[in-house]
Amino acid sequence: MPTPLGAARRSLGTSMVLFATVAGVVLIAVLLVAVTITIRNDVFAERRAAILTDARQRTAAAQSAFDVAQVDTADDLTATAQAQLASINDSFVGAGGVGVVLRRAGGETSTIIINDLATDADLAALITDNLVSQIDAGQTGTQYFQSVGIPDGDGTAPGLMVGSRVNLPLAGGYNLFLVYTLAPEQHVIDLATRAIIIAGAGFLLLLIVGLWALTSRVLIPIRRASLAAERLAAGHLQERLPVSGENEIATLSRSFNNMADSLEAQIQAWESLSKVEKLFVSDVSHELRTPLASIRLAAEQIWQARDEIQDPFATRSLKILMREIDRFEQMLSDLLEISRIDSGRVQLRAAEADIGAVLHGVLDLVAVHVEASGSPIRLHLPEEPCVAEVDVARVERILRNLIVNALEHAEGSPIDITVAANGDAVAVRVRDHGVGMSPDVVKKVFDRFYRADPSRKRTLGGTGLGLSISLEDAVLHGGTLTAWGWPADGASFVLTLPRRLGPDATPGTFTKPGPLDVVPDDAPPVSRVGARTKDVDVTVPAVPALTPSPASRRSDVDRDSEQEEVATPTEADEADAQVRVTVIAPGEGPTARTPEDTDSRRKQEGGRR
Repeated sequence: MPTPLGAARRSLGTSMVLFATVAGVVLIAVLLVAVTITIRNDVFAERRAAILTDARQRTAAAQSAFDVAQVDTADDLTATAQAQLASINDSFVGAGGVGVVLRRAGGETSTIIINDLATDADLAALITDNLVSQIDAGQTGTQYFQSVGIPDGDGTAPGLMVGSRVNLPLAGGYNLFLVYTLAPEQHVIDLATRAIIIAGAGFLLLLIVGLWALTSRVLIPIRRASLAAERLAAGHLQERLPVSGENEIATLSRSFNNMADSLEAQIQAWESLSKVEKLFVSDVSHELRTPLASIRLAAEQIWQARDEIQDPFATRSLKILMREIDRFEQMLSDLLEISRIDSGRVQLRAAEADIGAVLHGVLDLVAVHVEASGSPIRLHLPEEPCVAEVDVARVERILRNLIVNALEHAEGSPIDITVAANGDAVAVRVRDHGVGMSPDVVKKVFDRFYRADPSRKRTLGGTGLGLSISLEDAVLHGGTLTAWGWPADGASFVLTLPRRLGPDATPGTFTKPGPLDVVPDDAPPVSRVGARTKDVDVTVPAVPALTPSPASRRSDVDRDSEQEEVATPTEADEADAQVRVTVIAPGEGPTARTPEDTDSRRKQEGGRR
C-alpha cells in the first residue's frame, strides 16, 4: 500500500494537498492555542477583579458585624461566627460563591478559642500552607488569593479562594476564606475553543477542496500533454492538444502543437528520403545485374582462353577482373538482401537443423580460405546434437561471415569455434586471437560499410555489409549477435538463436543471456575490468532493422589496397583445406587430423616419391 509521502512524490496534486493539510493543521493549532490563551487570560482577569471586589465587601461587612456583636462567652462567639458564615454563604451564591471557611490565625495568643468553621468541610482541605502564611504575614484587611480545583460530581471545577484577616470579639485574629467557582467562565472558554476548532476544520476542508480543484484544473492539461507526448513518441504523429484561452496552459498547448508539427514534417522528410534511398539501392542493384551478367559471360570466355594469352600483364589483369566481378556480384547480392530486409518482406524458411552439422557445411565452403589464411580452426562441440528450428540458408550465411571475418583478422593465429545449447537456445561463438578490436570499434562493428582499420590489406574481399546482414538475420530469428574485442588479444562473436520460432516462422524467444558468454574464458583480466570501470558496453545487443547508413565509410587507402592481387586457389589447395580443422569434443581427443598430422603425412608422401 503506497504511503502518503510516496503518493506525494508521484503526484503534484497529492503533494500540494498534503502540504496544504499539514500547513492548515499547524495554522489551526497555533490559532487555537493563541486565541484560547488570550480569552482565558482576559476572562480570568475580569472575573478575578470582580471576585476580589465582592470578597472585600463581604469581608468588611463581616468585620463590622463582629465589631458590634455582644458576646460574653465562647459559645456566644461561635454562634455569632456561624451566623455570619451562613449569611455570607447565602448571599454570595449569585456572585459565584460556593463556601466560606473560618480558621484561627497562626500566632494568635487569645485564651478564648472557638473551633474552625466551614460551610463545606471539603473546602477546608483546599487551603494551602502558602496562602495561610501569606495572610499571617500580612496586615489586617489585605486580600490574598489562589486558584483551586473545586470538587463536584463530575470531577473538579476551576475556582478562586480569597483569604483575609478578621478580628473576632474575645477570640482575636481569625482568617476568613471565601471560595468562588470559575465554572461559567471555563464553560465560555470551552465554547470558544470548540468554535475555533470547528471553524478551523471547516476552513481546512475548504482549503483542501479549493486547492485540489485548482490543482486539478492546472494538472489536467499537463497530464493531457504528457499523454500526448507519449503517443507522439509511440508514432502517432497526428496527436495534438486543444488550445483554449491565452494563459500559460494555452501557450504550452500551442508550443506542443508546433513541436509536433515540426517533428511530423521532419520524420516525413526522413521517411521520404529513406524510401528514395531504399528504392534507389534496389533499382540500381536490379539494373546492374544485366550488364554484370554480360560482363561475367565475356570474362569467362576470356578466362577459358587464358592459356593463349602471352602477355603476363594481361594475364594478371584478367585475374583481377575475375576477382572483382565475383566481388561486384557479391556486393549486388548483399545490397538486394539489405533492400529486402529494410522493406520488411523477408519470410524465414524454417526447418529443423543440427547447428553442428550446419557449421561443418560452412567450414567445407570456406575450406580454401582456411587453408590460405594459415589459421588452424579448433571446434568445440557438445556431446548431444544442437537441434533448432532455423532458416538454414541464413544461419549458414551468418556463420560464413563470422568465420571469414575471423580468418581476415586472425593473422595465422588459431580460431576457436564453440557450439553450446540449453533448454531454449543454441549458440555459436567464433573466437580469434588476432589483432582484436577496441571497445569503441565493437560498438560500430555491425554498422553498414564500417571498417575498423581502412589501411589494413583485405585478403578475402568483402563488401562491408556482411556483419550488418548477419545481425539482421539473427534478429529475424529472434536471436542476438554480440561482439567482444580487445586490442592485440583477438575478438569474439556469439550468435544465439532460439530453439523454436514463433507461429508462421515469426521470431522466437529465449531466456537471456543464453548458453555462451560473449567474453571468452581466456580473455585478459584487464579487458573485463577496463570495460566495467570505464562503463563501456563491449557487447552489442541485437537491435531492430538498421536505419539507412551512408553509402560508404571506406577511405581511399581502402580502395587502393583492394587493387592488390589475390592468388586464385588451385584444386590442390582445395584438396588439402580440411587438414587445418581440429574437432574437440567433451571428454574426447581430436577426431580430425591436426596440423602436426598433416606435416607428418606430407613428409611420408615426399619420402615415397
